[in-house]
Amino acid sequence: MKEKLKIIYMAGGSEYTLNPLKKLLESSHEVVCVYTKKIMPSGRGRKLKRSPLLEFIKLSNLNYRTPINFNSLEENDYIKKLKPDICIVFSYGIILPKKILDVPKSGCINIHASLLPKWRGPAPVQYSLINCETKTGFSLMKMNEGVDTGDIIFKKEIDILNCDNTLTLLNKISKESSRYLIQSIEDYANDKIKIKKQKKSEATFSFKIEKKDTFIKFNESAKSLLGKIRAFFPNPCAKCFIKGEMIKIIEAQIEDERTIFDDYGIILDNYLLVACKIGAIRFTKIQRQGKKAMDAKTALNGWKVKKGLKVNEEKK
Repeated sequence: MKEKLKIIYMAGGSEYTLNPLKKLLESSHEVVCVYTKKIMPSGRGRKLKRSPLLEFIKLSNLNYRTPINFNSLEENDYIKKLKPDICIVFSYGIILPKKILDVPKSGCINIHASLLPKWRGPAPVQYSLINCETKTGFSLMKMNEGVDTGDIIFKKEIDILNCDNTLTLLNKISKESSRYLIQSIEDYANDKIKIKKQKKSEATFSFKIEKKDTFIKFNESAKSLLGKIRAFFPNPCAKCFIKGEMIKIIEAQIEDERTIFDDYGIILDNYLLVACKIGAIRFTKIQRQGKKAMDAKTALNGWKVKKGLKVNEEKK
């Protein structure tokens, strides 16, 4: 008979973080507490809005905590009193100190959104897309004090399709990792899995996407630009300036991969086809300031953007 595990689940709160929690709740094990991010004011009105995960927690009447960090002895003592066997962490965004990592009997397991040791760090999915890769995946990793340097319990490859962006890939990774989560943690807790050390020599690193990174320039290939547009959706979105107005680029498509343009950043027709250093890219869905996202043709109704106009990466 399988031992019933006492599990803590930690996640930031995005909708894609719900899948692993639901799988844990459907299992024969006990979720003793869910940790998630504290509600913070957001938007223009600075209103408090619950995350999808917190909404689910409330509806399911689950025990939960929202600490800002784990520096207090109180939080450490609380976790110890729960006597957890294992802690599952997914896109939590709060550093777990050694004193917390050491509390669960079988340690803390992170669902990392890449095939480690590739793309360690906070933005693995975005970096896969920025680099125009065709494969990604997830790793179940035993956490240590390093940044994604722990031993691998399980990992699985996932295809990146041409239509994928950060949101669709995170949803895929969430669903696929949830399928293997219960069996993996049961086998791990019962010493049925031989964990693997990561090869340091094969490690690559992702870094936090900064606001300045999302303002696209056209002094590169159309293929590279499309990778960035896919990577930055849904948040914070790729941006550029057209006629002095900041525009969010939601979707785009390559219409020329080979032509070399000496004068790049120029609009080539009346429907937002833009010259890149190599190739040309068409913006197919955009969001103007103060307006909803819409397909480019609709956005251009009453907003004339003519052939020959220069698209600026920075506002003048």
